[in-house]
Amino acid sequence: MKDRLEVFASWLKNYKSNNYDPYTEGVLETQIRQNHDATIQKIGDYLEEILAMDDEQIDNELKQK
Repeated sequence: MKDRLEVFASWLKNYKSNNYDPYTEGVLETQIRQNHDATIQKIGDYLEEILAMDDEQIDNELKQK
């Protein structure tokens, strides 16, 4: 399961929108698309960070809830 999550994290980190038209996309649409991409990539970063934690770190995070 961890291998699958590592692949998923990699996909998220390398995500980039392909569905845009540079000739008709305005400044606001460009910002929204770029922020969307950055959010997906950040989720990938968080997932990688969690996967790199050892059991003790995970337990400590769960206790902080």
